[in-house]
Amino acid sequence: MESEKGGFLEEDSDQQINVNLDEGDQHCGHFSTTAANANSVSTGQLEDLSRCPQDGPSRPLLQKYPSRLFGVQKRSFSKGWLDQYLWLEYSVSKDSVFCFACRHFLKGGHGFHLEPAFTALGFNNWRKSVTSLKSHHESAGHKFAMEAWSEFKLKHTRHSALVQENRRYMMGVVESLYTACQGIAQRSRSEKEDSANKGNFREMLDVIGKFDPTVQKKLTSNPSNAKYVHHDIQNEVFNVMAEMIRKQISNEVKEAEHFAILVDESKDISKKEQISVIVRYLQPDSEKVVEEFLHFTPAEGLDADSLFESIKMTLNRCNIDVNCCVGQCYDGAAVMSGCNNGVQEKLKKEVPQAVYIHCHAHRLNLVLVDCVHHVHAAADFFEIVQMLYKFFSGSVVHDLFLKKQEELVLVGKRLELKRLCDTRWACQYDSLRAVRKTLPAVMATLHDVVHQNSAKRRTEAKALRALIDEKFVLHLVIFEDIFRTTKFMSDQLQSPNLDLAAANDLAHAVITAITEKRTEEKWETLRKEAEDLCSTTGIATESVQRQKRQTQTAKHLKDFIVDTTIERKGADSMEDLKTTSFYYVIDRMLMELKQRFSSETNEVLKGLPALSPKHPSFLDKKWILPMACHYGVNEENLSAELHQVRRLLKRKEEQGHTINNTQDFLSVMRPYKDAFLDLYKLISISLTLPVTSVSCERSFSCLRRLKNYLRNSSGDSRTSDLALLAINPLRTRTLDSDSIIDAFALNHNNRRIVLL
Repeated sequence: MESEKGGFLEEDSDQQINVNLDEGDQHCGHFSTTAANANSVSTGQLEDLSRCPQDGPSRPLLQKYPSRLFGVQKRSFSKGWLDQYLWLEYSVSKDSVFCFACRHFLKGGHGFHLEPAFTALGFNNWRKSVTSLKSHHESAGHKFAMEAWSEFKLKHTRHSALVQENRRYMMGVVESLYTACQGIAQRSRSEKEDSANKGNFREMLDVIGKFDPTVQKKLTSNPSNAKYVHHDIQNEVFNVMAEMIRKQISNEVKEAEHFAILVDESKDISKKEQISVIVRYLQPDSEKVVEEFLHFTPAEGLDADSLFESIKMTLNRCNIDVNCCVGQCYDGAAVMSGCNNGVQEKLKKEVPQAVYIHCHAHRLNLVLVDCVHHVHAAADFFEIVQMLYKFFSGSVVHDLFLKKQEELVLVGKRLELKRLCDTRWACQYDSLRAVRKTLPAVMATLHDVVHQNSAKRRTEAKALRALIDEKFVLHLVIFEDIFRTTKFMSDQLQSPNLDLAAANDLAHAVITAITEKRTEEKWETLRKEAEDLCSTTGIATESVQRQKRQTQTAKHLKDFIVDTTIERKGADSMEDLKTTSFYYVIDRMLMELKQRFSSETNEVLKGLPALSPKHPSFLDKKWILPMACHYGVNEENLSAELHQVRRLLKRKEEQGHTINNTQDFLSVMRPYKDAFLDLYKLISISLTLPVTSVSCERSFSCLRRLKNYLRNSSGDSRTSDLALLAINPLRTRTLDSDSIIDAFALNHNNRRIVLL
């Protein structure tokens, strides 16, 4: 049995009609026959005659046909002859008739006399038309040609019916593969007919077959190598669908004229480094900023040169001109962001206008991680939080913890403690919120575990109960309040529609909000919340703790006057925490935020706020000029356009238009983009410049779902195509199935099932 990748069907199979193609019929791109006539070459230059048998006779119906003088009487072609002789075709350019059957199906080698007037030269002697047409109609050669034509039409009809049947079956195959949008597995370990689980693709195709007789017939009657269910066929169809989506994205990028790239790399389940390449651009029709995934490319190396070549290769494959890149965004790793030999510097050498932007989401995460690890009080506190998560992850303790939540009715639904992770944004706040909401249940669970038989659990529970004191609760309240402020910023940064000017405003708003927390009033408020929480959970506070033994003066100082205290002040006193924890954490966080979110180091990015309507520097030339020069905008043209656009915006405001952000500014300028060409270009670029590489992280989440422990042998091309289809479900579902089948038929070398 031949495989689907090669071989032919048996002679008695109805899957393929074996015919020969001559050059003229191949040019027409249709089914042909060996009965083509060499005389058709002499009439090939006539555009108004049939060129191949599939065209059928050319029979134009005119209101009045040209007339010529024969003797003293004018005569012309009669359209009644078209009804009388079905083989007749008329050339308007030559005002002559030809025999369609003899032109295409009669060969001189058959021993019949050819009539050049009806095959090559054209017949136009209208005075003798009646006798000549009748004579040709009754000739033996013409009758042979008509029989050949009838046989051809019969074969062509069978071929068309077979093609329609095969395409209907192939439609079921394609529709079954649309499950790729769900990110689920297509194949199973065994896809044999007697297998209990043949995989999602085969099972879906079988379900379609129950409602479609054509699909059921092909599945049951076709040879096993002519069903097109092999995984290689799946890969070809997936590649066709993915390339169609990439072509859509490429065309949109070309129309947008500017784009930015977002790149990150991650290791998949098979320990292979995968590079995710994403483009950010303005959709020309909707003026909406979109970030579209292109491809997963296996990294040949993790040095800057290898990564840069992989990025260029991906853009070239997708037919995207790298010279149109205006910005690049990475996670800040040295190999990517290095100012001397990093990827961003290598791209700048080829495309000087491609500004590098450090991912804002990674910047914020670095601020939080720095606060957690470099402040000793915070580091100790978060270590206890992580210990709680590990302890409560045990099955016995976890079940008891959930029961305690139900008994105490703490929240509407049961909460789980969250694991801390340095690379997951906002996980600190989620973890702190869960601990604060469930702290009464946590303490109740620890109290019960202390009295269990397991020595290990008893010891761990006692240690955790000792660690969860008033100091721990105060830190919990402080960090939960501070991280709640940064959580809002983290959520906003994950939006692909956020522009760089809005992101900078958001960072400054967070800095202001945290600065306002550094007050005595805020400290007292947080301390009061901590005391209330301690009271609720039964944790002893400083005011009710056992009084310490009164300090006595040393005997050798009895004869001296002591005017200063000589006892060592407790390092863990609540008043000390205000300085060592509360103020110190806020100061450290503010310092990191101001340092990492400062745009003063890049002159080009200073112009972005000047294109935001709510910013004080809106349309200020001195702020916009560095950005304009960087992107090749003439200063004189910019000055003239700025002067005119102020008048335009004033009229728009008088008409009731509200412009709140850069996106609204772009919408107002769109009808006038030809008049404000340079300014419109700068506005488009300001929205195109990337803010974060969050979309790369989302693509890695999709990669982990697609290539898991059970699917770790999936090929790189298949994985990348499946990821593209799963990340873009809306684009995938709008693909035309007929176009997919046409592209597959043209690309697929084997013709086991005729589709064209």
